[in-house]
Amino acid sequence: MNPAALFLELKEVVVDVVERGGRPRRGALACELERHISFDTEILESFSSTNWQAVVYDALVVAAAVEFCDRSLGRSAMNWGRRFHVRVPVHDPARWSDRTVTRTLTESLDLLTGDDWHFEFRPRKSPAETPRQSRMEFPRDAEAVIAYSEGMDSRAVDGLERKRLGHRLVRVRVGTNHRDIPRNARPYVPFAALPYEVALDGNNAETSARSRGFKFSLVAAIAAYLINAPSVIVPESGQGALAPAMLPVGQGYADYRNHPAFTVLMEKFVDALFGHRLRYNFPRLWMTKGETLREFVDSCGIEAAKWAETRSCWQQSRQASVAGTRRQCGICAACMLRRLSVHAAGLRESKENYVWETLKAPTFEEGASREFNHITQALREYALAGVLHFEHFASIRNSTQYDMLKRRATNELARALAQPPEVVADGLDRLLQHHATEWSAFTNDLGSGSFVRKWIDTAS
Repeated sequence: MNPAALFLELKEVVVDVVERGGRPRRGALACELERHISFDTEILESFSSTNWQAVVYDALVVAAAVEFCDRSLGRSAMNWGRRFHVRVPVHDPARWSDRTVTRTLTESLDLLTGDDWHFEFRPRKSPAETPRQSRMEFPRDAEAVIAYSEGMDSRAVDGLERKRLGHRLVRVRVGTNHRDIPRNARPYVPFAALPYEVALDGNNAETSARSRGFKFSLVAAIAAYLINAPSVIVPESGQGALAPAMLPVGQGYADYRNHPAFTVLMEKFVDALFGHRLRYNFPRLWMTKGETLREFVDSCGIEAAKWAETRSCWQQSRQASVAGTRRQCGICAACMLRRLSVHAAGLRESKENYVWETLKAPTFEEGASREFNHITQALREYALAGVLHFEHFASIRNSTQYDMLKRRATNELARALAQPPEVVADGLDRLLQHHATEWSAFTNDLGSGSFVRKWIDTAS
């Protein structure tokens, strides 16, 4: 069932993607190409393999339109879901309007975002300019692509899988820049970054960013299609992939951004649109992030020494800068998982990596750098939610609801992974046990005087 159907009154918006200078229908919000959605020509050329077709460009426009919609309409305090009616100009409207394509597209987005999506495709007035064939070094025997970002899981799993696959593993950089590529090498490196940016006329009305999962999974699938690779590697470890779906925060909708139940729907959409069968693989699904990091450091030599350069924080620079230098906040759920994982791996990183330089402080405020003067209630709530989320995940096996949660999670994962339920149940038990052990060691090491421990004790 469409999750949005559970809500009685949904906030609703009609969005028309229009070509440059075009006008939307009356009552529709305009999303103008080259204004709200802009493509970087150089980066787009890094996607221009011999398999390039106009449908690839159109798929990128659809991904950008979804992001535009997601950011344009805030969620109601009473109802999570929203309803979107989106009209997009494409080169081949018959292909996009095929019932299987539209059904698999909307099923993927409905599950991912908890919203109710409707699409209409119309012909473009003029064709988009085809990116010139560049000198990209596209491998002919690629076995997998991996969405590669500044994150720790991304760096670690890329290193571990590259030991196995070598050049047959291709990075698809999903950041907005390609700073890690030497300038003289950029004309030859495929999939250098996300090839488009989305801008709104005002500030973001919604920041939950559930559509990011669609953007990253679709861009990775496009890369796999362009080089005929049969799989996409999802680098997320078990805590990040499964906990947000099993234990939604507050009244929020379950977070499926890195969950196999979402990617199996994306497989169907990619097959329907491109005729390309691929599989999203989760090599670290039953492992903790700490185990992945430790294995990376033990196995990957000099490359692994760069793990501390990765970035995990959700916060923007305005909320996570000290004396004009951007840091990671250190207290959002992503940062908390990072700190837990570094501890579990037996590693250390500089306290100056974080705004909250220590979690051992007796109060939340005292943990932050003395030079940081933007402590807000929102940051405190982010921190508290993250701590209690991981505490809940660590104690879930002792919950009276565990049998029901485990049965539901096992059935959902077994269907998505096409694995026997007993295999999935064993993997889930393993993950939960290791997370509980790591979380207990981490919080005990903080000491009873830590504000983190006080929050846990108060909530118990």
